[in-house]
Amino acid sequence: MKNKYKFWVIFSVLVAFVAGLVGGFWVERYLALKKRPPSGARPPREAVHFPTLDEMSRELELTADQQEEIRKVFERNDGRLKELRSEMHSRLTEIRAKLKTELDAVLTPAQRDKFEAMIEKYLQRRKRDFEKRKADFEKERSSYKMEGERK
Repeated sequence: MKNKYKFWVIFSVLVAFVAGLVGGFWVERYLALKKRPPSGARPPREAVHFPTLDEMSRELELTADQQEEIRKVFERNDGRLKELRSEMHSRLTEIRAKLKTELDAVLTPAQRDKFEAMIEKYLQRRKRDFEKRKADFEKERSSYKMEGERK
């Protein structure tokens, strides 16, 4: 009688273990993984931009005169934006150079070499990510144009 009791206890524990295993697998596979992105992946960026003249014309039903005036406003401010981008780029370059000089003063020659390799790896990854985003944007843009042509 004692062996029969042990059998049912062990059997019950095994059944509970297997049920937990199957249930956990099912929950993770069908519920949890669908709600979160894969580990290490960044959420996709949405293409957010200031409305173009075409978008404004469609949405606001602009007249030809309004469109021309808005085009002139865009052209006048284009130079200002380019100047600001250039100024920001030069300031960032200056700050990065100063930061690197200060870090180099703290690091040993061997650490500086490793640090240079780290920076190079970062720049390559950043360039690769930029190229991927650019390709994704172009693909999205071409599909948007094709949808617009169908209408």
